[in-house]
Amino acid sequence: MIPGIHVSVRGGLDRALDTLTELGLSCGQIFTSNQQQWKGRTVTEREIERYSGRSVTIISHASYLINLASTDRRVEKLSVSALETELERIHILGIKWCVLHPGAHLGTGEDNGIRKISSTAKQILLNSPGNTGILYENTAGQGTTVGHSFTQLAQLLELTDMPEKTGICFDTCHAFAAGYDLSSERAVLETMNKFNDTVGTGRIKAFHINDSKRECGSHRDRHAVIGEGLIGLEPLRFLASMLEFKEIPGIAETPGTDSDRAQGIEKVVSQ
Repeated sequence: MIPGIHVSVRGGLDRALDTLTELGLSCGQIFTSNQQQWKGRTVTEREIERYSGRSVTIISHASYLINLASTDRRVEKLSVSALETELERIHILGIKWCVLHPGAHLGTGEDNGIRKISSTAKQILLNSPGNTGILYENTAGQGTTVGHSFTQLAQLLELTDMPEKTGICFDTCHAFAAGYDLSSERAVLETMNKFNDTVGTGRIKAFHINDSKRECGSHRDRHAVIGEGLIGLEPLRFLASMLEFKEIPGIAETPGTDSDRAQGIEKVVSQ
């Protein structure tokens, strides 16, 4: 696994590149725009130039506000626009993947939610520039969110039906919260075998490597510092050492500073 962190873009998107270099990391995740606002930012010429010559792998994370399964027409419209704009931004920056929380069905039912998300995502991807694509992130299963089971992730990929422009970002904390045990080497093997049988580990294009403050099956998304939660350091190290994930980014999204996250992910991938 390639070690990386969710890195701050305070001071400009290109500042993230400097931070990753300073920390000795070869990949990272950024928000290209404020994740809590509908209005997207415009990238600058300086940022475009810096990203075109970068030596690190970058993925983006879409706004938390986006819900492609929303029953509110205004939110639905804003969500589509926000995702379209995000894909345009990352294309300009030369970024392939955007991580997306699938959404919440808000009472219409999981099957309806999955169909609506995949149908809308497909239309957006059909018109997205270049080879930009989305990575559905597995969720903790809180409220009416979908994507918390491996079966649901498989359905999202199958119904979107754009394998070159879709994949999975596997969040360890979310999987644990959803009821997939990762707290021992044996549990990691069993869980990843389940994932492979249901979705296929080849569809994983990135990991979020996070420990969990809450117990397995809690359906609560509460990230803990790596090694200080209920998953633990050794199982995460074992996951990171699996040969099939050798070239896959492993992004720490844990509490603290960029430096804190770098120290955590380096413990996971150290040999």
